Amino acid sequence: MLRNWSKAFRQGNAVYQLNMLANATIRSFEDGFVEIVGLDIRTIRVLRLIGDNPGITFAEIAVLGALERSLASRLIQTLVRQDLVERRNDPNDARRFGLHITPIGQETRRRADMLSDLGLEILFQKLDPAEAAAFVRTLGKLADWIDSDEFERKIRQTYADASERLK
Repeated sequence: MLRNWSKAFRQGNAVYQLNMLANATIRSFEDGFVEIVGLDIRTIRVLRLIGDNPGITFAEIAVLGALERSLASRLIQTLVRQDLVERRNDPNDARRFGLHITPIGQETRRRADMLSDLGLEILFQKLDPAEAAAFVRTLGKLADWIDSDEFERKIRQTYADASERLK
């Protein structure tokens, strides 16, 4: 496990800190997921998307999972090869197929969910319940904001303006 990164964490701004925190958390949990469940965290994220959205398409997974299309394809192939997910033709359009979790995939997801719950208990151990709840609510608000058209417009305009000022 990577250690002592938290010193540099305090020197960065919030964007840098969010990136470091996400990376450090995933690295801390990843080995356990691979060892116990047999999948890395990104692949489990795709398995969860499929389990929560039966019939979801490849394109929808790429968007909802915030994944580059070739990565989404590789992750789906991994799940299909391991019989955790199956492709089914769309009954309304034979050119489309939906993805569905298999019974083996459901069991794998159950084990991954248990590990996630245990990991979250450890992650939030130094926060009181109100702090943990506030943190999760704040993450949700940030996700909704970052996923909005308004945010996209503002970030694009802000960087265009900055580019002009920096010339």
